Amino acid sequence: MPRRVASPTPSENEVDIAGALFNDDSDFEDNSSKHHTKKGAVTNSGLDLDFNDLLGNGDDGLPSFNGEGDDDEAFIASLTRSSQRKSSNIQGKSVKKGGGFQAMGLNAHLLRAITRKGFSVPTPIQRKAIPLILERKDVVGMARTGSGKTAAFVIPMIERLKGHSPRVGSRALIMSPSRELALQTLKVVKELGRGTDLKTVLLVGGDSLEEQFGMMASNPDIIIATPGRFLHLKVEMNLSLASIKYVVFDEADRLFEMGFATELTEILHALPPSRQTLLFSATLPSSLVEFARAGLQEPSLVRLDAETKVSPDLESAFFAVKGGEKEGALLHLLHDVIKVPLGPPEGTKEESEESQARKRKREYRPNPKEKPTEYSTIVFTATKHHVEYIANLLKLAGFAVSYVYGSLDQTARLIQVDNFRRGRTHILVVTDVAARGIDMPALANVINYDFPSQPKIFVHRVGRTARAGQRGWAYGLVRQSDVPYLLDLQLFLGRKLIIGHDQKNPSFAADVVVGTLKRDGVDVNIEWVEKALKESADLKALKGVAAKAEKLYMKTRNSASSQSAKRAREVTQSRGWTQLHPLFGEEAAEAQAARDDLLSRINRFKPQETIFELGPKGKSSRNKAAEVVRNMRSRFKERKTTNDEDDEDVDMEDAEGKPDGGETNAFEDFEDEEEEGEAEEAEEVEAKEDPYADDSDSEMEVTVSSSMHTKKKGGPVNFQDPEIFMSYTPRTTSLAEEKAYGVHSGGYSGNSFVEAARDATMDLTNDESAKNFGLPTKSKMRWDKRHSKYVAVANDEDGSKGAKMIRGESGVKIAASFKSGRFDRWRKDNRLGKLPTIGETEKSQLIRNFGAQPGQPRYKHKMEKAPKDADKFRDDYHVRKKRVAEAKEKRIGKYKDGEGSKRELKTATDIRKARAVAEKKREKNARPAKRQKR
Repeated sequence: MPRRVASPTPSENEVDIAGALFNDDSDFEDNSSKHHTKKGAVTNSGLDLDFNDLLGNGDDGLPSFNGEGDDDEAFIASLTRSSQRKSSNIQGKSVKKGGGFQAMGLNAHLLRAITRKGFSVPTPIQRKAIPLILERKDVVGMARTGSGKTAAFVIPMIERLKGHSPRVGSRALIMSPSRELALQTLKVVKELGRGTDLKTVLLVGGDSLEEQFGMMASNPDIIIATPGRFLHLKVEMNLSLASIKYVVFDEADRLFEMGFATELTEILHALPPSRQTLLFSATLPSSLVEFARAGLQEPSLVRLDAETKVSPDLESAFFAVKGGEKEGALLHLLHDVIKVPLGPPEGTKEESEESQARKRKREYRPNPKEKPTEYSTIVFTATKHHVEYIANLLKLAGFAVSYVYGSLDQTARLIQVDNFRRGRTHILVVTDVAARGIDMPALANVINYDFPSQPKIFVHRVGRTARAGQRGWAYGLVRQSDVPYLLDLQLFLGRKLIIGHDQKNPSFAADVVVGTLKRDGVDVNIEWVEKALKESADLKALKGVAAKAEKLYMKTRNSASSQSAKRAREVTQSRGWTQLHPLFGEEAAEAQAARDDLLSRINRFKPQETIFELGPKGKSSRNKAAEVVRNMRSRFKERKTTNDEDDEDVDMEDAEGKPDGGETNAFEDFEDEEEEGEAEEAEEVEAKEDPYADDSDSEMEVTVSSSMHTKKKGGPVNFQDPEIFMSYTPRTTSLAEEKAYGVHSGGYSGNSFVEAARDATMDLTNDESAKNFGLPTKSKMRWDKRHSKYVAVANDEDGSKGAKMIRGESGVKIAASFKSGRFDRWRKDNRLGKLPTIGETEKSQLIRNFGAQPGQPRYKHKMEKAPKDADKFRDDYHVRKKRVAEAKEKRIGKYKDGEGSKRELKTATDIRKARAVAEKKREKNARPAKRQKR
């Protein structure tokens, strides 16, 4: 038994440090009226402290003692160290200690949750952002994937809200671009909010609206939602957001793209101007002009890892493939490079129906010991049709595969992702819906089956691996049409481009290394894919649909920069483009080079004789056709493909004693000269690419003329006077990087602020009518073939395309289905009154209006009655007949015993009862009728 330690006159700090360690009302009793002392307890200022729990299992951070002599000294030493802390710890407010979360002034509950979560030292983004957020400042935070951005805004949010508010109205709103990211954010909020009574709700598409009506009626403190579903609930329930104090836009660059413009405009209009706004993402531009709609007020920009952009623990490899060989290349990667085993992972068991039902109800909690396998791989594709095709192809090949895309049912998405998280499958095939924010523990590999059209999409994709100090690999399949995007990515990352074996022992973590796959492995898998397509009609149909989807995707994806398109020709024509990737080693590269050399010789072989000259020697002279060909050769010389300067170079080389073969040398010289010309052109392009980069040498050469024009030595005239010209962009800003970080498109479509500002002009003409005077006006109506009527062209511009729209509070058009009256019907069915308004007391209103406090169960009867029989003379005969058929199928009410409530097989008891009833009826009918009394 552990010994109890008592002190007759304890100091104030000794008692209070125990209170700070426990911070639990169950361990203390307020006995201001009754001062009594337990046996072996310490009493001071009306506080009774029992040390039985203190000497227990040490769950609250204290060591356990077993009653030995040394233990007493260790215990006293621990209390002495604890007593040196500040007396502010007595009240359980903060535990300040240098170097960690303790120095940020967080409360004890939150510190305990952070420690339980496994965080010991804050990451750079947390160290920079949390103090600013606690000072109630607007923050725009950027850090690479896996750096702890979610905790950076959740920790100060919980510190600010502290507990559940008795006043009606939510106080925090977190917007996420995808359902999976919202689910992950909910998990982090639940873990860090343990020990508090904060109420958090999740509002995402795919879930029941009626359930979400009940969640919002229970007065939550924190709302985690996707924009579309949250706007639907706001309009349907006529919610007021006046109580929101804390707004977070997670993955802000994706949220503020054109796809969410309508939803965010309506939501931001309803938010109070006094709110605190936070924007976080791994890819944000340095200019905050594109986030002006967010309503930032004197924001602080925390931009970390702008140089690295991806994890230093990430190794990448890019493989040049042909368009028709991507399936074979993917299988070769999985079989021979990653070496993913076939079949389900070892040790996995079939899920029971009970666990699947729990998962559907969101009551399932995954086992923390279960995690993705060491071969876990995410394959990113362009469209959902590619996901279905690749997933079925890999399943046919024998792999354990999960798949997720945007329009998949929410329950199916939850099950598929959870199977991959728990290691039940090796491969997860997804679209970019899983590219942002999804935290997969110990994920090993990422494959870009379809190369991303934007550099920031690549950053988010590969950010799923190499997280929290672990190593990871990213593989990319690059077609010839994808080379400009690869060069954009190389320019964005600021890394060296290595093609083939240009450099020995390249760094896969610091360079962009490009090469080919093993030809033998690719050919074998291509043959298997062709065989599978012939044998499976379903797989062939899926491929056809994916091919059509790819055509649409190619039309709509962002275009690469013109400079990268020019460089792409040079890169693809280089000798290293067809060389084996350095990942496979030098021996494999030599064997592949010998094979390619043999094939190239066969392809270049040209016989000296034509088809007219074929035949036995000596007899060909008698052939008249052969004589005609020989006469043609003697009369006409071979066509020269080089100019006079090339011929002169050839003559000079021959004069210097170089070997014969003038045509070959001339062709090589022509290639060299062409490469030099393209290299000079590329240098010019790179010089023009960043006109605002800081260049000290060029500044030294600037001279100021009297006409306020500047001119570089040997350069064009420049209108900028360095003494008075004020640029609209920082001189250190890289134009290519800003384009890649752009919010609207992220590509090179001219939507960046820098380009728009550069092209801006001041037009003195007042209106457009003056410009178009005398010209025919544009029609405001167009013919809709589908509905066979004229519709307004304005509907095409705002995205409605003839659908029913209504005006929101901000004036933008939103779907009319958002105001469908479902909430009023739900409230009527549940016999609920009017929702309480913002600021009212929660308890009285909820008891009167809702009949139960939040958290208490609402009981509902489970009795099911069979419908009445259908009457064929009624108008709704077919509807009632269908209901009766469903009741018979489900065996509800009187149909529980089977078809028509009559059992097909009767038991002996049923027969005996039926006979007894029939006998009673017979006896009753056989009685003489009673005579009426006169």
